Amino acid sequence: MNEMSVEPGRIPAPDRAAKRRQWDQMISAKQTVSTYAVLLDGGRLETLELTAAQVEGFECLTCKVQCGSGSEAFQPVGRIPSVGSVFQCVACSGGAR
Repeated sequence: MNEMSVEPGRIPAPDRAAKRRQWDQMISAKQTVSTYAVLLDGGRLETLELTAAQVEGFECLTCKVQCGSGSEAFQPVGRIPSVGSVFQCVACSGGAR
């Protein structure tokens, strides 16, 4: 834990490295692959093998990059019925990847 001054009774916020480790552990726990029927924008229905991280919107539908900024920003590209939206990074949706 970090060595910060904190008011008595308050729990210090985790440092940036600890938050990153927690995020990485959560993403690695969501790498189980299952098959889903995905209704893509435009009405095409496809059966895709996706990780739980992709299904839950943490990773790009195509390249599995995690959501970020710039070319790694996400936009919705379809839905999994009874689950929710699926996303693709700007680079993939623009054909750069």
